[in-house]
Amino acid sequence: MIIETITASPYLTGAVTAAVLLTGVWITSLIIKDASIIDMFWGGGYALIALATLLTASNLSLIGMLTGLAVIAWGGRLWLHLFTRWRREGEEDYRYQKMRAYHGDKFWWRSLFTVFTFQGVLMWLVSMPFLAAFHFGGDAALPGLAIVFLLVALGGLYMEASADIQLTKFRAMPDKPPLLDSGWWKYTRHPNYFGDAVFWWGIYGAVVAATPEAIWTIFAPILMNYLLVNVSGAEMLERRLKKKPGYTEYMQRTNRFVPKVW
Repeated sequence: MIIETITASPYLTGAVTAAVLLTGVWITSLIIKDASIIDMFWGGGYALIALATLLTASNLSLIGMLTGLAVIAWGGRLWLHLFTRWRREGEEDYRYQKMRAYHGDKFWWRSLFTVFTFQGVLMWLVSMPFLAAFHFGGDAALPGLAIVFLLVALGGLYMEASADIQLTKFRAMPDKPPLLDSGWWKYTRHPNYFGDAVFWWGIYGAVVAATPEAIWTIFAPILMNYLLVNVSGAEMLERRLKKKPGYTEYMQRTNRFVPKVW
């Protein structure tokens, strides 16, 4: 009965999947004393939510399936990238070290709410467009336009992935220059974050083109866009990058987020 209730609604399935996953990740973080493992599950969580709803939804449509598969590809790629980086760094990220120092002995239980539950709620909210696609199902209203938006999403995924590859190769160079300003990084200071935003706007566009009833989920790409620019993305990263030699000049000639192509 409980399983049937959970799987009766994609929204509830997504919420329970996020809750179970993040609780497990929190317990793991206590065992290994490293809260930064949450970062890799930011992407992996979306993939698991999409997979769980794909496997249990009873009202699937072609566009809904393609949207779910695109999210699984995006989340799986990001999980692998961040997992590899986490293993290479070998220590807790500085952000969580600061939080651990601030909260002291209380961090172990406070992290459940300030880190894991908080990110789980954000994950569920951003997932709303593709959960809505699973909820409504049926034939696509504008299938051609939905496919175009899915291609836009895949273009964003390609940009994000290739920008991360360029950055990884740059960091591995033995005699690297102070800054990476070639490839995608020539046009925007944060091409991986911009590609991320394009992906989620593309997912939203595809869902709405197929299912206009889901237009109310527009808060999801807006929320992700805001996080990428003003919270955990560009804004936070540049507080440290501004201290690097030559970064001020790089800021003057390169757009912060939207690529400068003229």
